[in-house]
Amino acid sequence: MTRDEVQQKLQALGPWFHCIDLGNDLKTKSRSAAGEPVDHPAGTWEKVRHCLPQNLSGIDVLDVGCNAGFYAIEIKRLGARRVLGIDAQRHHVRQALFVRRVLGLDIEYRRMSVYDLNRRSVGRFDITLALGLIYHCKHLVLALERLFEVTRELLILETAILPLEKTPVSFVDIPAGGAATLHPLVFAENLPDMKEPAFNWFLPSVNALRALLTNVGFDEVKLFDVKRDRAIILCRKTGSTLEGRVLNQLGAKLSLLAGPEVCHSESMLRFRLQLENTGGARWLHTGDGDRGVVRLGAHLLREDGEEVIWDYGRASLDQDVEPDEAVSIWIELTAPAAPGRYIVEFDLVLEHITWFEDLGVDTVCQPLTVKQ
Repeated sequence: MTRDEVQQKLQALGPWFHCIDLGNDLKTKSRSAAGEPVDHPAGTWEKVRHCLPQNLSGIDVLDVGCNAGFYAIEIKRLGARRVLGIDAQRHHVRQALFVRRVLGLDIEYRRMSVYDLNRRSVGRFDITLALGLIYHCKHLVLALERLFEVTRELLILETAILPLEKTPVSFVDIPAGGAATLHPLVFAENLPDMKEPAFNWFLPSVNALRALLTNVGFDEVKLFDVKRDRAIILCRKTGSTLEGRVLNQLGAKLSLLAGPEVCHSESMLRFRLQLENTGGARWLHTGDGDRGVVRLGAHLLREDGEEVIWDYGRASLDQDVEPDEAVSIWIELTAPAAPGRYIVEFDLVLEHITWFEDLGVDTVCQPLTVKQ
C-alpha cells in the first residue's frame, strides 16, 4: 500500500485508541481519543515488558481485549511462536487486521468475547494478557474463570482498581456459611452521560483482586505494580496444589475399558478405566499429604442402588494429568462374600475435599453378579 492509501485507511478506521507506529512517518493516531495519553499504551507496555522473558521464542501468547493490536505486535516482535488477539468489538478487530497487513506480521485476530474462551475454541497459551480488560466485564468471575482455563502458565492482568485512598479496609465477618474475610469491590453505576455507559462495571480493591484470582485457581498471585487507581498482577499456575482452587475447575470423563460382570464370592476383581481430564486444573497424583490428590475410587451398591460399601477401594494415578490429557488405570477390588446382584460405581475423588460426582461429573457403573 502507498503512504496515501495507508493514511486514507487510517482516517476511515478512526478513532484509534492504540498508537501504533506504521513506519514511513505514520502512526495510527496523533491525538487522544478518550483522555488517554497520545502514545497510549506505550506507558503500560513499558511495565508489562518487564514481566516477560527477553525472548519469547517457542511461546504461545493470547491477548484478550486486544483493541488495535499494539501488545500483540510487540509480543510478536519478541519472537513469540503463536500470537492470537481477540476483541469483542468489530471496529477494533478491523483496525488490528489493517495494521497487521501494513506491518506484514504473522498475528491471528478473532472477534470474540472473553466469555467465549475455552480450550476447545482457542486452545491453551503459555502466557495470557488481560490488559485494561476486567473492569469492562459484567460477569467478572466468569471472565476470570475463562482466562484461567486457557492459560497454561502465566496471566498478566492490568486493570483499573478502587482508588487506594478511598479503599475501605478488608475485615472478617460472618456472612452466610461462616466467618470470612470480606474485601471491597465496588459497582460502577453507568449513567447515560458517561463516556462508556455500557462498558464499566466493577472496580476491585487490591485485596479483592488477589482473592478473586486465588479463588479462581491461580497458585501464585503477586502484585507487580500499583499506583493510585491502576495495578498489574502476575498470576501463575504452578500445579503444586489444589488448595484454594474453585471446584468448578475440575472435570472428568470416565470410561470402563475392561472388567468382569460375573464373579465368585471373595474373588479378586480387576477393572481398567480411562480417565480424561476435561477441566481446567491439573490432577495431582501425589503431594504433601493426601489432601488435594486425585484418585480413582469405587462404591459397592446393591442392584437397587442401596449402598453396601461406600469406600469400596481406591487406585492412585501414576502421574499428574494435565487438562485434555487421558490416562488408563487399573483398580483391584475384592468381590463381596454374599452372592447376589450388585453395582460397582466408579468415580474420582479429590482427597479430603469432594467426589467428582458432586461437581456434576458422570460416574461409571458396572453390573456385577456374584456367585457362591
